[in-house]
Amino acid sequence: MPPSRTSAAPDRRTAAESVYRALKRDILTLAHRPGARLGEVELAARHGTSRVPVREACRRLQQEGLVTSEPWRGYFAARLTVREIRESFDLRLVLESHAVTLAAARAREEDLARLEDLASAEYVHRDFESYAAFLDRNLEYHLAVAEIGGNALLSRILRDLVEGMQRYFFLGLDLGDFGREMREEHERLNLALRRRSRTGAVKCIREQIESSRRRILDRLLAGGADLPLT
Repeated sequence: MPPSRTSAAPDRRTAAESVYRALKRDILTLAHRPGARLGEVELAARHGTSRVPVREACRRLQQEGLVTSEPWRGYFAARLTVREIRESFDLRLVLESHAVTLAAARAREEDLARLEDLASAEYVHRDFESYAAFLDRNLEYHLAVAEIGGNALLSRILRDLVEGMQRYFFLGLDLGDFGREMREEHERLNLALRRRSRTGAVKCIREQIESSRRRILDRLLAGGADLPLT
């Protein structure tokens, strides 16, 4: 007896979700370089599905700005642009400055202990697996700071923004060994939060964001990576 449509639909949604998560991860970690073609047939074979879940995943990622499409040519990993990188960092400056202001007023001892644990993460230069693990912890750290402040909408917006910027950071890690420097930046912010210094916390987060922007843009514009920046 052939499967019913009602039983097939959840299977397709599950497959599309699985492809979406895996493909997003590959784009953010530069397994698919900016501008690379995302062939439906090749992706279906890679993820063990039909083309339909691949197409659904690509459309979803297109809405998030990580995938583009061209008539008759298909889907591509979105290219990076200098303007996009600059604007993303500008928005982070505004949002995270407010997030740390709230966190400085509301952080509890257990919150601070969690941040101190997350701040201890480092990575091994030229080890791509350690990059992914480090950036996961870095994302968790920044989201934890936002969550301490208690503004759920701000936390959701920051999650989408910082997660979408992961490929900038992934690229930045490969352009130099900044693990110790980034850990120390987080430790300084933790100290400001422990002291409940709103001014100190804002100063720390702005220095972190500007330092990260400078590391990435300076090296990209100097030709430090073979990537399309248009």
